[in-house]
Amino acid sequence: MLDKSVRKRAAADLSCGADTLKIDRVEDRGFNEGLYRAQGCERSQQYSSRCTLFGCRTHSLEEVAAHEAEEQARADAYRQQQAERQAAGDAGNDGGSNGSSSSSSGDAASRFVSTRLHNECPRKVLLFHGSKPKYGSGRSDSIGSNTTMSVQGNEGDTLWIVDEKGEGVSNFTYSKSISQVFITKSCMGFSTSRS
Repeated sequence: MLDKSVRKRAAADLSCGADTLKIDRVEDRGFNEGLYRAQGCERSQQYSSRCTLFGCRTHSLEEVAAHEAEEQARADAYRQQQAERQAAGDAGNDGGSNGSSSSSSGDAASRFVSTRLHNECPRKVLLFHGSKPKYGSGRSDSIGSNTTMSVQGNEGDTLWIVDEKGEGVSNFTYSKSISQVFITKSCMGFSTSRS
């Protein structure tokens, strides 16, 4: 499946017949995911390819880098927004003194946490960012098997593993002292070390 997806994409990118391409797996990233090199018509290109229940997707490394840069920009914007919100709230509480406003902005930024989340579960895991899954406000998310992504929140915020009904299964609390966390192979919990 992955090879076919890479071959189709590479044929279009390299303007080369799909049957003439040589496809090599450069890196195995686990179940239904890998890094590939396509060669043909005196050209070559590397791709990251992944299959899910919804089909296979193949992206060039440039597209992957652009996506990661976009995620980082979103994280930076979120951090800035949180700092501004905190500053505006504190300024309203104490008459808007410049000194406390700038310090509260620093406090909000210092509470922001970005954590690398890696899924060791052999299937996609559903996530919820917020204090009360199913009934509280927050946002839903998911992470594919053997995938790493960046998750962000303020120190003390909660990230949940949820089931298909949105019920909480296990949670993780953001902390400055934890830079990486793993979803265990059982798919039922978080760990700060590989399972």
